[in-house]
Amino acid sequence: MGDLKTSGDMRYFQIRILHEQAQHLPGSIITKYFSKLELVTGTGITDSIPSCIVKVEHDGIDIMGIKDEIKGGLIIDQILQEGDGFAYLKAKTPGPIQQLIAKEDEAWIMPPTYLSREDGFFMTIHGTSDGMKRLKDKLETLIPEKMKMKLSTPLAGNLVSIPILHDKRSLVIKSAVEMGYYETPKKCNQTDIAEFFGLKQATVAEHLQHAENIILNSWAKQVPSSKPSKRN
Repeated sequence: MGDLKTSGDMRYFQIRILHEQAQHLPGSIITKYFSKLELVTGTGITDSIPSCIVKVEHDGIDIMGIKDEIKGGLIIDQILQEGDGFAYLKAKTPGPIQQLIAKEDEAWIMPPTYLSREDGFFMTIHGTSDGMKRLKDKLETLIPEKMKMKLSTPLAGNLVSIPILHDKRSLVIKSAVEMGYYETPKKCNQTDIAEFFGLKQATVAEHLQHAENIILNSWAKQVPSSKPSKRN
C-alpha cells in the first residue's frame, strides 16, 4: 500500500480485494448465500459491534434460515423490507476489518461499500490523514499486500459528511433514489414508494420530508456561505 502523509486534511481511500484473496476473512461466507451485499448506511455501534443497514441480493433463499451460518460475517437483527431476490436488513458486522475501523475515531466506512461474488470486496473509508495512516498500518496485518488501494488527494473544505438518519427514513429515501423519485422527470411518485413498503402515502411523505430536511440542513451547515454581493 502507498504511503500516507499525516496532516489535518480530510481524505478517503478505497480498497478492493478479490474474492479469492479474502477467503481467510469471516465475511467470505456471505457470498455463498448472497450475490451482493451493499452498505446503505451505518447506524452506530451496538454491543461493541458496528451496526448498519444493508441491501442484499440473492437467488431466492430463506434469509432467517441461514442467519446462523453467516453470523461470523453478518449478524442479521431484522428484515426491514423484502422483495423478489433482494432485502434490506438491519444488521451488525463483526468482521475484523469493520471492528478495526470502528475503533478508529478519525475514520469511518461510507458508501460505496459492497461485497459481491463477481467483484469481491470494495470499501470506501473517509477520515483525517492521521486517522487514515493509523488505519492503514493496522489493515496491512489483515489484508494481502497485493490488494488494490486508491487514496484521494486532501479533501479539505470539500468533504461533506452524511448525517445519520433514522433506520426507516434512511431506507425510504434510499429506495426513493433507486426508484427514480428524484430524477427529472420522476420515474415514480410517493404512492409507488408507499405501495412498495406497504405504507400510507402520508407516512412516506413524512419520512421523505424529514430526511430531506436533515440532509439539506447538514449540507448547509458544512458548506461555506456565499452571500450575494450588494448592488450599488
